[in-house]
Amino acid sequence: MCYLLGWLQVFFAFPSHACPDFLERRPTVHVDRYEDSVFPLQATCYWDNGEQKELVSSWINPLLFTCVAVLTGCLVMLAGLTYRRCRQGHPR
Repeated sequence: MCYLLGWLQVFFAFPSHACPDFLERRPTVHVDRYEDSVFPLQATCYWDNGEQKELVSSWINPLLFTCVAVLTGCLVMLAGLTYRRCRQGHPR
């Protein structure tokens, strides 16, 4: 669920809307580049004056990695318990 929420933030971050040019500033500031990645979730706007803006919430990636770590731990524990049960000769 966490990954889906973050992915939607990246997928629906249209650079033309999320990274506007600042025409009212003097000198005028234009978008230099837009970078995005799927793992880790990232969508960042860079302007030619050095400013940058992260479009994905800052809590998404730490929560995503925590969920992956917990899932991995659960799978390792399940495999260990299954191995011990089979080794002791218990039927299903």
